[in-house]
Amino acid sequence: MLKTIVATFQTVMGSSLSQQSAVDTISQWSSRPPHELIFDSGRREISQYMQAVDRLQQSDNVRGSNELMSTALARLRREFIAVLSRQSEHHAGPSSTMEWSSVNDSTAYVFRYEDYVVSGPPNIDVVMYLRNIAERMNSSGRLGECIKVYKSLRKSFLQAQLKRLRFEELSKGCSTRRCEWDMLKVKMELWIQVSKICVKILFQREKKLCEQIFEGLGDNAVKDECFVGTVQEFAVDLFTFAKEMSMSDQPYDRMETILGVYDAFVWVLPSVDALFDSVPGEEIRNIFSETLSRIEKDVGRMLHGFEDTVLRGISDVSDNRGEVHELTEYVMKQIDLIVRNRRLLTSLIKSTPSLDFGDLIIPRGDLVDSHNRSFLELHLILIIVVLQRNLKKKSEFWEDPSLGQLFMMNNVRYIVQRIEGSHELQEMIGDSYFKKLHENVKSAMTNYQSSTCSKFLTCFEDEGLYVTRCFRSRPSGTAVRRRLKAFNAVFEDIHLLHSVWTIPDMQLKDDVRVSMCEKLVPAYKNFLEKFSNNPEIRLILHKHTKYSTEDLQALVLENLFAHTQVIA
Repeated sequence: MLKTIVATFQTVMGSSLSQQSAVDTISQWSSRPPHELIFDSGRREISQYMQAVDRLQQSDNVRGSNELMSTALARLRREFIAVLSRQSEHHAGPSSTMEWSSVNDSTAYVFRYEDYVVSGPPNIDVVMYLRNIAERMNSSGRLGECIKVYKSLRKSFLQAQLKRLRFEELSKGCSTRRCEWDMLKVKMELWIQVSKICVKILFQREKKLCEQIFEGLGDNAVKDECFVGTVQEFAVDLFTFAKEMSMSDQPYDRMETILGVYDAFVWVLPSVDALFDSVPGEEIRNIFSETLSRIEKDVGRMLHGFEDTVLRGISDVSDNRGEVHELTEYVMKQIDLIVRNRRLLTSLIKSTPSLDFGDLIIPRGDLVDSHNRSFLELHLILIIVVLQRNLKKKSEFWEDPSLGQLFMMNNVRYIVQRIEGSHELQEMIGDSYFKKLHENVKSAMTNYQSSTCSKFLTCFEDEGLYVTRCFRSRPSGTAVRRRLKAFNAVFEDIHLLHSVWTIPDMQLKDDVRVSMCEKLVPAYKNFLEKFSNNPEIRLILHKHTKYSTEDLQALVLENLFAHTQVIA
């Protein structure tokens, strides 16, 4: 681009002026009012004046040339200021149709990066003119004057732009550590958009303009020093907000909003590296690098804090139906958040999760196949591990172990269902641990069945049913009567309690019912039939049998979990 600009300008300039013509040209313009610009007189006038300056610079030994040169350079300096000031008036900005309100209003509308109206690139004639002035100021050893003017004007331009973007409100009113959350949240939304506009639009344009005007002039660092000097104050203030955000120790439940800031920060990272890749830009790169490191630590802190909260959560178990606990639902929603931010979190989490929770160290084996999982995936598995530990403690709340096992079965099954509903989450959890969760559901189901069925099956055991008389074993009517009464009591107890217990998953409910029916109904039927040929016992059976095998089957297949709100 720069070579094209220079070549175009040189073509317009044509041949050199004579010494006298150069003197006349400069003298003529020195008598004109300052507000009349060479730039406005057309390319021929511009070319003639630039050639005149070149001619004088080649004739330092000519009498009066130094004084005339000072006059010419003063004119060029004024022209540089005037033309650059005009350029700064043509700017990008938020859409004029947008409504603006203070960040102090927590419901304030925050504009979007996508809505930012971008003006066209700098006019080529303007850039050519400023470049040629800078070249002649450089040849006279006065390039520093151009740079000083440039930085002053462009800083004012950026300041005006950022004021329209409400940049100053990021640091006004409160710091990120002391700010009320509602106000801080709006500031974070504002920062996300401002950071994108600054880095991807304003700073990039500033660097391009610096390169077009100053590249190749002075030493190699001039254009970089000019650019960095122009934007440094704003860049430092911008990135300091993200740095303070990462140091504010926000709790995990605010993580989704905070991740928006971190996502924007990471999104502009490649552009920041490219913009400030010079020695003058080292300070900004260091601030950015330090902030990124703090963000990585902050994400790890929030995740570990959440894991600790899940492990130690003491929310009550208020129902007597074994339902899915609110903690389980909340944790799975938070896991969805982690999955949605998988790309960002994978790049930010740089170490394995801590298994040390002070008074408890989670065995690494609980994470199953941890060697083949990313750090983020290990965090996900650990969250589910500590959730199950918490649920296990809650399952001991009930005196009836059957209800505790039902509670575990429902909650772990809910976890499995949520994982099954997300291909991405299932991929992150991995086959090994997912298989382990299925085993945990099956184990809880088996324990529930064993606990419940054993109450019935002990009534049907042969041990204690027979007495020995005259060296012969005979069924005891008293024992049979006692067993029938025990069975009736268990039946009524199960009917009273388990019919209001719940298994929301239809398939799981059917599996439990059928499996229990296959165990209980044949055993009860066999118990009733084994004494059918004994008149004495048959009479006792007739008198004390309140429930038939059909009644038991109906209890298991129809009445257990009858009030469940089924989720197919």
